[in-house]
Amino acid sequence: MTGPAPGRPHGQEPATPPALPPRFPLLLAALLLTSAMSMLDQSIVATAGPRITADLGALELYSWTFTAYMLTFSVAMPVYGKLGDLFGRRAVYLSAVVIFLVGSAACGAADSMGWLIAFRALQGLGGGGLQVSAFSVLGDLMPPRQRAKYQGWFAGVMVLANLAGPVVGGVLTDRFGWPWIFYVNIPLGLIALAGLATLLPRPAPRADAARPRIDYAGTALLTGLIACLVLATDLAGRNGWDSTAVVALGAGALLLGAVWIRHEKSAAEPVVPLGLFADRTFTTCVLVAFTVSLAFFGCVNFVPLYFQMVTGASAARTGLLFLPAMIGMAAATVVAGQIIARTGRYKWFPVVSTALAAVAAGFMSLSAKDTDATAVTLLLAVMGIGVGLSSQVTTLVAQSTAPREHIGVSTSTVGLARNLGTAFGATVFGSILNARLAAEAESGAAPEVYGNALTTVFLAAVPVLLLGLVPALLMKDTRLEARGPGGPGGPGGPGGPGGPGGPGAKSAAGA
Repeated sequence: MTGPAPGRPHGQEPATPPALPPRFPLLLAALLLTSAMSMLDQSIVATAGPRITADLGALELYSWTFTAYMLTFSVAMPVYGKLGDLFGRRAVYLSAVVIFLVGSAACGAADSMGWLIAFRALQGLGGGGLQVSAFSVLGDLMPPRQRAKYQGWFAGVMVLANLAGPVVGGVLTDRFGWPWIFYVNIPLGLIALAGLATLLPRPAPRADAARPRIDYAGTALLTGLIACLVLATDLAGRNGWDSTAVVALGAGALLLGAVWIRHEKSAAEPVVPLGLFADRTFTTCVLVAFTVSLAFFGCVNFVPLYFQMVTGASAARTGLLFLPAMIGMAAATVVAGQIIARTGRYKWFPVVSTALAAVAAGFMSLSAKDTDATAVTLLLAVMGIGVGLSSQVTTLVAQSTAPREHIGVSTSTVGLARNLGTAFGATVFGSILNARLAAEAESGAAPEVYGNALTTVFLAAVPVLLLGLVPALLMKDTRLEARGPGGPGGPGGPGGPGGPGGPGAKSAAGA
């Protein structure tokens, strides 16, 4: 979105960090607003479920309103990341907002469950683009250290959206009807759209006159691969991992994955340049994002049932018991960002993140069989702090390792890993829980059975987190650049415009 300073020799850093666009605080507010809409829409729908099924029927299809959104959200992330790199962030970002708003309006007007599912899929196509584009814009506009300070704000928005979603959804449904959980996006989205259209810088002209090539085949193969993975995990949670559909989807994912990798190696503009993974730090960020999301969200999905079935907490108190974990996650993200902004050092945040979360999960496996909600709440807070230490750091560091022309792709790849980790975690740990419940069905009172079963879930999270700890320990202990947006891909830097591996180069940093 910005080009190299005219006349600056290659490799020479500017005397001061690049100037942010005029009225940047307003632009940041628009970025945060679109991120909030995307996150809010994943939590606001849950409380309206009974009213929606009462009006539209087809209760057996209701879960697909979540699956459809998750599926297209995941598929959209790498596509928007690549399109933003090719054609500039502004047009792609605005398109995502428009698609999200059209999908929201259509969801509110849906008169059958089938149409609601279809429109939720459309909404997800826009939602995935909102998340990727917001972080990519930060990567375009500011150097890594400066960017670290602002990414904590997005963590705060995530926490607020997750906490406010069920409350807002319930109030809107009771006062105005369930369509308004979707219609509320329209005024907010129009404000964000106006802000982005006015404040987002226009992309600099391309250095070459050639029209960017779109990797249609790679996009189609990756879309099929992601669809198989998401649908397989969803169906496995309902029908078991050995069901015919899940096995078929798993085989399809393996086949599509092999064909996609082979295609990407020779594509002129691959949708995900495989050379990015040649950089050990980038690969570590992807692995840590996946494993931490898989373990954390896989575990916490079942904690509300623990609070209510084992400790006897009400639904309202359950929400309060989760509050320390969410606050801890947001606070850790902000603190990590501030420290990285001052020092430029980042290696030990993923290390401490995975180690701390593993320790917390281990102690939770010892506490879940008891009825001490306070102990589990405190351990959840510790686990939330652990997750927060790496949640946005992985995105920041992945961006800094990539050439500047791959800022969007690096952002979307880490985001996709995090999203798939969340989806896999819910299903994998759900299967572990169900297996343990079946084994203990004949022993003790029902609450004790659930508490005992949950200890296995938390214990299973420990090796997953330790698996993420290994590559984190092997990560290079380098320092983020204080100047030059995009780190090594910044203007004039290695991999940036005017530097080795700049636009037109086929491999990423470290390839």
